[in-house]
Amino acid sequence: MKCRKYILSIAFFLITGSTYAQLNPWWVEHPVVDSSDVKRQHTADSIISVAKTYLGVPYVWGGTSPQNGFDCSGFICYVYQQFGIELPRTSGMQFDAGVPVPYNEAEKGDIILFTGPEAEGGDPGHVGIVLDYHNDTGFTFIHTSSAQSGGVRISNERDEQYYYKRFLEIRRVIDE
Repeated sequence: MKCRKYILSIAFFLITGSTYAQLNPWWVEHPVVDSSDVKRQHTADSIISVAKTYLGVPYVWGGTSPQNGFDCSGFICYVYQQFGIELPRTSGMQFDAGVPVPYNEAEKGDIILFTGPEAEGGDPGHVGIVLDYHNDTGFTFIHTSSAQSGGVRISNERDEQYYYKRFLEIRRVIDE
């Protein structure tokens, strides 16, 4: 019996290159999924889908509805309100909503804030919804900015230097 155990140990060593076998329990091989992360990602996907249905809705200063048009913060309020997320009405107040997120940790569904042309001293003046972020291309976001730009549209902050130069902050407003 002792000899058989020894032979099995040698065979195991030859096959695996180790004298010790470590079996991982199922929870190590299949890590636990954080349901709050899954819920947040699902909510973000839904917010983005709804926001995209308003592509082309005209920009109207002070606008808060798809029937009459949106300004940037009115668009953000309207879209998030469809999911029970109440945000302040202006981009300046939205700057204090949720929690700040480092630039390179932004996720879809976060809001992205910029200074606006009329904003003094780096105050928030424009806001959009993050669609995605890549190190090499920066943020893609959906927003509405002016009547001349076509209303609700998708932009990239690195392709449009106007936004790249005016970036302020990312805020996470979807509860986890």
